[in-house]
Amino acid sequence: IAHSVGCAFITFRINHPDALLDSEHSSWVVLIYTAIFGASMAVFAAHFVYRFGSIEVGFGKKFTSGWKFSLLFLFPMFYSFWWAAVVRIWFWKNPDMDEYTRDVINRTVGQPIENISYIGTKFYNFGENGTMSFNIPAWIGVCQMWFMVGTSIICVFGFGTLCYLRLSTTLSIVSSAANNLQKQLFYSLVLQTLIPLVLMHFPITIFFLCPMFNLDTDFATAFILITITLYPAVDPLPSFLIIKSYREAVFDVFRAVLCLKNGNSQGAVGHSMVSMKSVNLRSPS
Repeated sequence: IAHSVGCAFITFRINHPDALLDSEHSSWVVLIYTAIFGASMAVFAAHFVYRFGSIEVGFGKKFTSGWKFSLLFLFPMFYSFWWAAVVRIWFWKNPDMDEYTRDVINRTVGQPIENISYIGTKFYNFGENGTMSFNIPAWIGVCQMWFMVGTSIICVFGFGTLCYLRLSTTLSIVSSAANNLQKQLFYSLVLQTLIPLVLMHFPITIFFLCPMFNLDTDFATAFILITITLYPAVDPLPSFLIIKSYREAVFDVFRAVLCLKNGNSQGAVGHSMVSMKSVNLRSPS
């Protein structure tokens, strides 16, 4: 569960009495979850770098071929470990966060903070006389996360725009059949650029930005979790639905499955009718 309150954000899981993991090991599960999210930021960037390299031969030979191709897989791993290190060093569970989030956790999920394994931080410290000061470790950690998210957004926008320009040039010089395919690839590219921005980049930006301005985002936390969960299912759909050959293949599969089901149903009905007739023939009249 992801939640933000005031100047703090927190990602946590509830430790039930019959859980297999204790509180300490459960915290590492939360860390792994956030590390995978960090890796996804680099996956978006690598996806668009490779896509531009596949349509721009010169760039592809120079940056995405040979041993350099492996960098597209190494960067997500690097971002994953970097994100995990930031969480472990700067956002790990501590008594100060326990006290700050105790009430909101109890109000949100009805559990004491002792039953919660979480990672999170607050961006400001409050003195006894109401003075507010920066929580320096939190800002150090979030600046590193902003860098990872920012580089991902720059790659998505930058290489997405380069792909758009390259495809636009190609459309004017290819045959009508190739032109039609390039248009389909172009529309698919546009949607696949918007999907990670809308479902991943914008929600995590809101999740970080609002606590930095000391704004509550109770209304947005559930939305953020939904969009993150939806992304893997939604992302392939533009290719399946827009590119004609893929779309026809998908429809053929559905037709085959539906016909198979109908055939099985008809066969079952026919088998039942034959069985009933044989029973009637054997029964004395």
